[in-house]
Parts: sequence; structure tokens; C-alpha cells
Amino acid sequence: MATPFSRTIRSLSTDNYYISLVGLGAAILLALIWTHWFITTPIVSYEISEQVYVTSKESLTSLFPSTRGVTKKVQVIRQRIIYAEFQNEAIEKIRSGQAAFVHIFGNSRPISATVVNVIYPTVGSSKGTVVLQASIDAAKPNPFFDGEGGKVQIEVEHITPATFVLRASGLLTETPPLSVSPQKYQ
Repeated sequence: MATPFSRTIRSLSTDNYYISLVGLGAAILLALIWTHWFITTPIVSYEISEQVYVTSKESLTSLFPSTRGVTKKVQVIRQRIIYAEFQNEAIEKIRSGQAAFVHIFGNSRPISATVVNVIYPTVGSSKGTVVLQASIDAAKPNPFFDGEGGKVQIEVEHITPATFVLRASGLLTETPPLSVSPQKYQ
């Protein structure tokens, strides 16, 4: 049965679209927030090594922390040298000064460390060595035991989800420069 035209016009003029507009505004706001997160939020990428050797090389350093000219109690820092082996692909991403976390077997808390030196693999070797320096408060119990194993996580890069998507799609690839060597003609 057909609706008379005058009743249709009247229902359209009394109908409001506020609920639809509020829903559309909320959807646009959520899309903008998600886009901001997608483009700006850094995600940390780690290289992990399961081959860790804790050396007996330890030093104690005294620090004199002060707040506004008032010197507080002397703080003694225990510093320990740690070696970790990484595969050739991973060692290329590691640089001096990068932050790391050392998880020693038998210790539940990770210990923060810094990459001190990177020893690149020799010809024919597939593994390189990274030298780390871990620093902790000497007043706390010593978590280090010589030769004890564990694992090391080194922060190698901070990238956004957008970069992940571009890398996966192949649009953001870093290609090595083309190397042209002189060819001898026979």
C-alpha cells in the first residue's frame, strides 16, 4: 500500500539525525586516534642472545648525588663486564651505547646494561661478540656469578606500526647500492 506524499514529507521534517551524527563523530574521532597511534607510537625491536658469559671483571664506582647543592649519602655502583654472542645478521644492527637487559639464570629481575664494544665476526665465523657493562647499586645483593649463563636483549631500533606495514608490503625497503666491479673481457 502506498504512503501518501504529505505524510512522508511530514515524517522527514520531524525526523532528526542527531544519533547518526553523534555516532559518525565518534567513529571519526576513534579513526583519528588510531591513525595517530599507527603513525607515531614507537615499538622497540630487540636482538636476543642465549649465549652469555659473565666475567669476573668488576669495578666499584662512588657517586655523590646531590639535590640543589645538598650532598646526600655516597652511592656505590657495581659495574660488571658481560660477553654475549650474536649471529652475524644481528651483530650488524648492534652499536655501542645501545641499551640492553641481562637476564641471569637464578635471578628473577633483569639487569640494565649498555653495549660497550662490538667485536665483529672474523672471516668464516657466523657469530660476533658484544661486550656489555652492567651497573647496579652495590648496596643491593650481588646478582652476578662468574661464568653463569642467561640471556641478553639489546634494543636495536624503535619503529612505528606504519613502518612495519610498509616493510611487510615491500614499499619501504632499503636496498644496498649497486656495486659495479670492472669486468675483464676474454
